Amino acid sequence: MKTFHDEIREIEEPSGRTILLPFDHAAFFAAIDNPPHPTGRLRASFSRHAKTVTSR
Repeated sequence: MKTFHDEIREIEEPSGRTILLPFDHAAFFAAIDNPPHPTGRLRASFSRHAKTVTSR
């Protein structure tokens, strides 16, 4: 049985793009228009990144 991840790879690999199906459009654009607030884990991740990665 294929997993969701396997199916996504089959879509992305040939074209290098992710193709949204019609029923995905509403959720995708809703997330773009009204993104969720960052969680504590995301904030902690950005903090760790800022402390450990040197930008060039």
